[in-house]
Amino acid sequence: MKILKALAIATIATTTLLVASCKKQDPKDQEIVKYEKKHDTAVLLVTFGSTFDDPHATYKKQIADFQQAFPDADVFFSFTSRTCINRWQAAKKEQFITPDLWFKSFLQKEYKTVLVQSLHVIPGEEFTLLRDGYVKPHYNFPAEELKRDKAVLGNALLTSDEDIESVAKILVDAFATQLKAGDAVAFMGHGNPVSDYDRANASYDKIEKAMKAYAKTTYNNDNVYVGTVDYPAMLVDYVINQLKASTCKTKKIHLHPLMSIAGDHANNDMSSTDTEEDGKKLPLEEQSWRNQIAAQGWTVECHLKGLGDYPAINQLWIKHLKDAIKSAKED
Repeated sequence: MKILKALAIATIATTTLLVASCKKQDPKDQEIVKYEKKHDTAVLLVTFGSTFDDPHATYKKQIADFQQAFPDADVFFSFTSRTCINRWQAAKKEQFITPDLWFKSFLQKEYKTVLVQSLHVIPGEEFTLLRDGYVKPHYNFPAEELKRDKAVLGNALLTSDEDIESVAKILVDAFATQLKAGDAVAFMGHGNPVSDYDRANASYDKIEKAMKAYAKTTYNNDNVYVGTVDYPAMLVDYVINQLKASTCKTKKIHLHPLMSIAGDHANNDMSSTDTEEDGKKLPLEEQSWRNQIAAQGWTVECHLKGLGDYPAINQLWIKHLKDAIKSAKED
């Protein structure tokens, strides 16, 4: 049986996104979102969301890359965080919606094919929510009941060992100049504190090993580290302990998000210079990575760039969607 493809983008890339005004008509006929349907295929890109400005520029780059890869599809963008949706709308008057509302809209517009792509980094809690909380309930019932195919979901970025090797090389090469100069580099991932997601969290350990190996072979400098915000085994203390044993002679380190965007965590948990909160001095262990590492005598430079700002990494997400489509056709 042919399978529908689902990839979620909840900001309209090329059209203005407006929530439909309420008219006196049957609720099932009311438009959830007003936009022009141009093709029979919808691509939905799905992410957690952000209230920072720079990530929205990243989202636009990702939309453009997917539009180029899928010229015969309408591409949309979706947030799963209702907090981000509400705050962004209040601040910018721009409307994002959750995947379930996009799926209902696609049914109204009678799209024949829906492609959903996760823009998550690891197949952890947020990816699981997208798969089990949104895609399966809306698409994984018999196709004949809806006269359409089932949904196919593209995998998170770091799903396979091949993915990990590819991303490791892209990011290490991005710091070629710094590594050649003898500096260290550390990447901040998100991670999850719940043991149910330890398998997904293992991606961080794997990519750190892959980065070190590639950096050593290519630049003769394996001072490359990965830590996380929430995975207990790889918090900032893990990075600092490695730096204490480091062979890095320059005592300079570059920090970079291992996240799709440079949003809240990158700006606050990674690079903030704040030492106080509400007029009170923060304990060092509650301050940013920048401050904690600088306290160890390191010169710290932060690079606020998300993974979605790298065209080569966006191509990996695109490949995941194309692989999902191919797999669906083979079933």
